[in-house]
Amino acid sequence: MKMLITKVVLAASVALGTLMAAQAADAAQRYNGAQAYDAQANPNYRFGPRVTVQPGDVVSGNSVIGRDTDPFIRDQLLREYNSGRPD
Repeated sequence: MKMLITKVVLAASVALGTLMAAQAADAAQRYNGAQAYDAQANPNYRFGPRVTVQPGDVVSGNSVIGRDTDPFIRDQLLREYNSGRPD
């Protein structure tokens, strides 16, 4: 019985480790060399120079609309930008 529990725990640990490694690799591909328009440079038209997307950037379509290190703030910025309400 102890061997079965040990094997199940080991298998779960390997699966979790693999999943976390795959997630990190996916995030690296998403930001590696991607380009977007900097909407903050010209807020009236939401169109500006092309910049390299960084991990803290908030991207909607092909425009960088904001930057923050907190994922909750980035999510709020994206929701407000895509809400259709005027500024």
